[in-house]
Amino acid sequence: MPAERSAVRAAVETVGATPVMFEDLGPQDVSAEQAYLSGVRSSDIYVGMWGPRYGVRMADGYSATHAEFLEAERNGLRLCVFVHGESSGEMDGPQRDLVQGARNLYTTGFWSDPADLGRRVQRRLADLAAEDLAPWVRVGRAVFRATEILNDGKTITIKADVRSDAVHGELVDSRDQRRSGLPFASPTVARPVKVVELTTRTVSTVAREEHLILQVDDQPTWNMRPAINGVSADEVTRRAISDGLFGSSTLGDAAFLAKPVDPLAPLRGLSLDDVVLRPVARLLFTERMLMDATASRIDAFELGPSQQAKRRLRATWTPPRTYSNGPDPEPVSIDGAVSSL
Repeated sequence: MPAERSAVRAAVETVGATPVMFEDLGPQDVSAEQAYLSGVRSSDIYVGMWGPRYGVRMADGYSATHAEFLEAERNGLRLCVFVHGESSGEMDGPQRDLVQGARNLYTTGFWSDPADLGRRVQRRLADLAAEDLAPWVRVGRAVFRATEILNDGKTITIKADVRSDAVHGELVDSRDQRRSGLPFASPTVARPVKVVELTTRTVSTVAREEHLILQVDDQPTWNMRPAINGVSADEVTRRAISDGLFGSSTLGDAAFLAKPVDPLAPLRGLSLDDVVLRPVARLLFTERMLMDATASRIDAFELGPSQQAKRRLRATWTPPRTYSNGPDPEPVSIDGAVSSL
């Protein structure tokens, strides 16, 4: 499908992203299978253009397209699948099985011609990009998307378009009560704060422009993280997070001093849409790790699509330094399946 691939390449580049395509990989001293699966693992979004042909089966029994799709699922990429050629009745049996299997879990799109496909891909990628351009934040019990966050270390200024009466009410209550130690979290920062100013501009009967100024609580957070029975403090933390998120039992003898920690507990059982679930899950994970001083920063957080009521979660964080003049800590990672999200 050279015309379709050209249209999609142009769409990807138009939104400022980089297309990772097999024809661009160039000569490598690895097998073709290793090369294109590595291309999937290096990407953030999988764009599938599935026509009527399944393709040549490889040694593992899958076509290249099918193997790429499975690798994208395993690695938690955002999925964007378009299907063409069903109405003609010429679709291969294995290809039809692939399409139906994907539709059991995801919604697929279609296209009429290459230009139409390019427009649809560009629109979908722009929607996905918008999710990252409007970061989710938490102020007290209110969780909402911000349009701008300014942080000078002492005050945090937030601008947001809020449509929920409940969220607006929580923000007003936080301002009027003048409570200190209110939890604040963004994708990169989590600190206790106090709402010192809230200005609301009502732009319609359902929309408000909120302008918040938060005063940061500058009291340091201390978290004693003991080593237990020869297991380092960072490893105890990793096991506690893994057991809380994945339901495992890796703490072993350390369980009498450390307990499983589940940063995503508030989201379990809510069946939120992925557009909300993924960024809010990262937000709550960041808040728990930074507020507890078990991490100095979150390096990566990837929550995959739902498969049989489970999602693959991979996260990496850098622990805080034990001593100011000590070496930089090694990053810590977890990888497992979470349920009830």
